[in-house]
Amino acid sequence: MAEQPQIDDVLDRLMLEIATRARELPPDSYTTKLIQGGVAKMGAKIMEEAAEVVDAAEKNVPPDHQHLIYEACDLIYHLWVLLGSKGIEVDDLRRELERREGTSGLEEKRQRS
Repeated sequence: MAEQPQIDDVLDRLMLEIATRARELPPDSYTTKLIQGGVAKMGAKIMEEAAEVVDAAEKNVPPDHQHLIYEACDLIYHLWVLLGSKGIEVDDLRRELERREGTSGLEEKRQRS
């Protein structure tokens, strides 16, 4: 097996690992269990984690944001499992964010209508 190139960015490494697990579906993997549960299972976890982010934000007392950061990372992971299961890569997200850069959120919503 060829050695993987070194990837410096943790977000790139995470999405690569999710894509690998989505392709290989190792039986002892939590990611595999989520993917095999389909969009319904992945979506339920995303909604659960999003609620936990909001709850953590409401209870957040600066300067200690650690619990909010922890919950946000859980949300990102579960969202990325769904995206990775559909073949979406970090660069796809980057391109879309770059396309939107400099456009107000209100203007971007008007453009979608």
